Amino acid sequence: MSAKELARKILASKKYSSLYPKTVLRIAEDCLSKYPEKEVEKKARQLLHQIWGIFYPTRPDFNKLLEKFKETIKIVGGRTSHKLSSQEVKEAAWPILKLHASTKERIPFLDQFYNQIFRVTGQPKIIIDLACGLNPLTYFWLPKGVKYFAFDIDQEQAQFLASVFKLLKVNRVKIGLGDVFGDRFPKADVVFLLKILPLIRQQQKTQSLEILEKQDAKYVVVSFPTKTVSGREKGMADFYTKQFEELIREKPWAIKKILFPTELVFVIKK
Repeated sequence: MSAKELARKILASKKYSSLYPKTVLRIAEDCLSKYPEKEVEKKARQLLHQIWGIFYPTRPDFNKLLEKFKETIKIVGGRTSHKLSSQEVKEAAWPILKLHASTKERIPFLDQFYNQIFRVTGQPKIIIDLACGLNPLTYFWLPKGVKYFAFDIDQEQAQFLASVFKLLKVNRVKIGLGDVFGDRFPKADVVFLLKILPLIRQQQKTQSLEILEKQDAKYVVVSFPTKTVSGREKGMADFYTKQFEELIREKPWAIKKILFPTELVFVIKK
């Protein structure tokens, strides 16, 4: 079986049909180079679940979710009955943020999360958010006027998010497909790589530093989970601190460490 044949087979399945074909092909190629052919499809599906599927305990129906969002913000004839306040938009976003394991963990300290990061970076004009999940909906917690470009490998999710921002008439947010291994992204003041270095290591153990190096930004914000997806603590903050410090020990970068209840953040000044 060729990598293209394997990728087509995986993309034809219901669970993985929404994924960025470029990512599925890359993983198919990697698995073919590592495993016997009889194990390749199983290993590729397992890896896709680990880096993507596990974050949705229950996969949303994004079409129904969009209709519910329209009802929540009282869309009538394609227009809101009044200009929504920032607080109203946040309240509409809360239940959606809870659907993704990563953003759900961040909800209790979201204001503090961004305040502390931007104390280090200053107020950015352009932010790039890679492997974003549902994090673009936290745009309403960011400084006013910032341009925000978010990329992920989930096409249905990207279309849903783009529709939300279109409904809200927010034109400073752009959502697209992107793979951190092979795609190039716009220049920015700040790049978010939130909780994705462990996922990068699961795919290619040696490329974490290269991905950090190639980001065209003054600041790169890297974070790690301090609890498992099931909520258990296993000394993860200490483990990831040592791992990260070892990764960047030869780089002349200034690093600011910030510890939140469920997330360990490093702000890199390049």
